[in-house]
Amino acid sequence: MEWGNPQGIPILCFHGWLDNANSFAPLAPYFPEYRFISIDFPGHGKSSHKPENTVYYFAEYALEIVSIVQSLGIEDFILMAHSMGAAISTLVAGTNLVKIKKLVLIEALGPLTNVSQSAPDIMSEAIKQILHPRGKKETYFPDMESAITIRLRAGDMTENSATVLMERGIEKTPRGLKPRRDIRLHFNSFFRYTEEQVVSFCERIECPTLLILGDKSNFPIANAFPNRKSAIKNLSEVILSGGHHLHMDHPEKVAHVIHQFLNEDTPKDNQ
Repeated sequence: MEWGNPQGIPILCFHGWLDNANSFAPLAPYFPEYRFISIDFPGHGKSSHKPENTVYYFAEYALEIVSIVQSLGIEDFILMAHSMGAAISTLVAGTNLVKIKKLVLIEALGPLTNVSQSAPDIMSEAIKQILHPRGKKETYFPDMESAITIRLRAGDMTENSATVLMERGIEKTPRGLKPRRDIRLHFNSFFRYTEEQVVSFCERIECPTLLILGDKSNFPIANAFPNRKSAIKNLSEVILSGGHHLHMDHPEKVAHVIHQFLNEDTPKDNQ
């Protein structure tokens, strides 16, 4: 999805787990001077699902972002992402494979981690889920209102924001409305990074970085990840009133903070 000025500086946006490109639709109108692009990750929204008998690897999403940037032929762009998308964008920025002008992370700073000793248990559980996917059945809804109601049970989002996501995240089938997302996205990861590995990615991030957090989020990280935050050379952190999807629930407020960050020319000390 694309909004704004086709000749403007590109802002490339990536959504969170089980969301879709509509995650950034509420923010887009506040950036008319930019080329504002939002993309569905594989298995989400209107993007294709992976082939049968394959699984989704977290690291592959980093490959997707880099390949999309190269396919679009953009440089000196702004990378903006939410939740899982922000976790992956942290890794992408740390590879230095693409030229990022500024990095905007909403409600995530790198992925979830585990200690090395837990790796065998994590892989074991993932294999069992794939070979014996008990409880992993497709969901069908009689109408859009039912789909929105179920989405709201997860909390941390207004009804209007849930409606915007469902507009792109639901498709019609003979059995009723069905989520577009690939059900395999619910399977556990085969592995997770260690905290030391994520910090090493943060140390390599060269571009100015803005971290936006909601004070009522279900994923409170304001007081977490001190080593990641100190590792990023030029990090600004802003805490706003709102939940995990504050960029959708309060787009004007979030856009104001992002504009301030994008208009800053002088690098800031890590804070």
